[in-house]
Amino acid sequence: MSTDQEKSFTATMSTRFGYPHFPKLTYGGTTKTLRPDYETFSFSHQIDVSDYLFLKPDVAPNALTFYFRCLDDYYTIYIFTPGAYYYRTLSREEKDFLNAYSTEDGDQTTFNLLNSKGKIITLDQIDTDTPTVRIQTRGGDLLSAGKSRNKYDPVVGTFVRTDPYRSASPIEFKLNILQHNVPY
Repeated sequence: MSTDQEKSFTATMSTRFGYPHFPKLTYGGTTKTLRPDYETFSFSHQIDVSDYLFLKPDVAPNALTFYFRCLDDYYTIYIFTPGAYYYRTLSREEKDFLNAYSTEDGDQTTFNLLNSKGKIITLDQIDTDTPTVRIQTRGGDLLSAGKSRNKYDPVVGTFVRTDPYRSASPIEFKLNILQHNVPY
């Protein structure tokens, strides 16, 4: 695999559900909410979602800046927002939620960008004819708006999930590209 600097870029993102955010960065501490799924053997109805990726309309549009590092036609998505998550990667945890992981943690999830026809694209194919993209994991799971017992939690927003059985619909991301040809 070769790093394609000319296809790497920084961007902020928006969706119809709002802007991406991590509650720990947004609120500065631990954030708990109802478990999104019913779990038979659970001692608590609440979980700590401080490190989960959410979408929320009333978060600043530039709350998170991402660096999309291209390797062939796969992207590793780094968080470029100063603070606790700076230079961590956006990765899927053992279930289907997205978290911020340290690059030393090993397995980072890589992603493809897809156009409206489901075709894999890279930065050089994103233009005015590509108003939004879908993002899928290397395994083919689309980032989707998560189903939950609590469809929309006013504190955190909408979960970003990858399990198609626990998701409502794929998310269309509008990329606000800040810089092209970004070195690693």
